[in-house]
Amino acid sequence: MKIKVVTLLMVLCIVVAALSGPQLKKPEGENKSILGDRLIGTVITTEGLNTFDMEAYFNENIDSIVEDENHTVNIEDKQNYNNKIYARQVIKEDINEDGEKITHKEYVFDDIDGFWIFDAKIPSTETEESYTCLCSEGGISNVKSKIHHTDNGAQEIELTADVYYSYEKWGTVFYMNPVYQESDGDIYCVEGMGYAVSGDKGSIDGTSSGSQTLSDKITVNDNGEEIVYQSKVTINYIPVYVPSNIEFVFMNDDNKAIKEENFKPENVPEKLAVPEGTEYVIVLQENEEGSIADVIGKNCENAEFIAEDNDEYCSLHSVNLVW
Repeated sequence: MKIKVVTLLMVLCIVVAALSGPQLKKPEGENKSILGDRLIGTVITTEGLNTFDMEAYFNENIDSIVEDENHTVNIEDKQNYNNKIYARQVIKEDINEDGEKITHKEYVFDDIDGFWIFDAKIPSTETEESYTCLCSEGGISNVKSKIHHTDNGAQEIELTADVYYSYEKWGTVFYMNPVYQESDGDIYCVEGMGYAVSGDKGSIDGTSSGSQTLSDKITVNDNGEEIVYQSKVTINYIPVYVPSNIEFVFMNDDNKAIKEENFKPENVPEKLAVPEGTEYVIVLQENEEGSIADVIGKNCENAEFIAEDNDEYCSLHSVNLVW
């Protein structure tokens, strides 16, 4: 990606625009490269973050900018002058299997309009040891996280997830913005690359329209021994027809319906009682093109369906079947 700076006046205008945008945080002193910081995940947005520090770039490169009216900002410059948007640590409540309230720490990006997934290492304190927490927010579905530790301290992180969207969003550009964790535990996001989903209504079949992958590898020499840290993050983009109705059909062992229940996707309850004598459940997701049917076997605890979260972005939802 290249940003063309044609005249000094244009540069000044861009500097003013950058200063008037959202406030970004960065370490004191010079801009640091991300070398040494661990790739742990991504933030998905539909608009570029525009974290390029034009003010610092302008101040340090004014001579070359003035001398060359066709001066360009190259990829290396964008990396060296990339501001960091830091996450905030929060405490969240959960309910365990015994119905008791438990708390854990997570990180959230208050200043970014998007959804994210990353494996964060929660630093140790005087009262608790460090631990790894999977942080996921917004329209992220089918999250899979693998963390592998070796005897010499090396670590491999592999994350995959799906982003569902309505066919109405064909042409949307999704930006996969890398998330890193510093050695002191702080977590930040930097500007990433965009991916445009394209096609036509007739080509949508519920399969992935494409994917983006981030990968990183850091080698550390520890007293003559090489320790390798590897990270890989993959996001699959999947087009779907947004369901207008979710129907649950409870079938007996004679393949006859015992009971039927219909809900708007947003009104499906968290729990659904299964009538006595039910052998299996058919879940119908009705949309403008027809319906999609899933068969849920006996005593299966959950049934999944697609629902629109906001602005025609969707995610996988689940209802607990109480047999």
